[in-house]
Amino acid sequence: MVEAMIYILRCGCPWRDVPEIFGPWSSVYTRWSRWAEEGVWAAILDLLAQDAEGELRHLDSSHIKVHQDASNPAGGQENQGFGRTKGGLNTKVTALVDGRGRAVQLTLAPGNRNDTIAAEEIVLPTKKRVVADKGYDSDAFRERIKAVGSQSCIPPRAGRRAPAKCHRGFYRKRHRVENFFQRIKRRRRIGTRYEKLDITFFAFLTLAAVLDWLKPF
Repeated sequence: MVEAMIYILRCGCPWRDVPEIFGPWSSVYTRWSRWAEEGVWAAILDLLAQDAEGELRHLDSSHIKVHQDASNPAGGQENQGFGRTKGGLNTKVTALVDGRGRAVQLTLAPGNRNDTIAAEEIVLPTKKRVVADKGYDSDAFRERIKAVGSQSCIPPRAGRRAPAKCHRGFYRKRHRVENFFQRIKRRRRIGTRYEKLDITFFAFLTLAAVLDWLKPF
């Protein structure tokens, strides 16, 4: 069952095209749907994240193009993380990774949502240094980081009257979160969103993040 799920994640094929060696496709899909609803992969990721390393936590978001077959979920797009941008219909994935670039937390939001608003569901770590790009240059977001006893490393936007300081040495390591997105998007089920429902697409995201912890690809 798990091998079939990983096959779908990697190839991005329809469920009905699962090779017969894995068993009936309907059985695989039923188990996948059940585990997605129960949050099995998210629970495994939370367990792995307890071994996160380093003082730095890197934060960023990435857009994922929504396939046309996923664009008409029952009940409408509003509640399924769809947002229209200049590039079309997108979903925004926000990730917080540890010092080695492994996911600690993941969230979904519509593609047209502001980065700082999309990151509101992220539980900020305590006594760490949060590294992010200019998209997170917000006084309110810096206060959120400070309130949990952590420090921020966010470069100020141009034109700031009172720009905050940013440690360049720490900021140079921000590529680790970008590398994380690059790795998981090699899986075709992540590179393009084929899932109509947030719950099933988020399950694929967390499965990819779990595999990144267990065996980087």
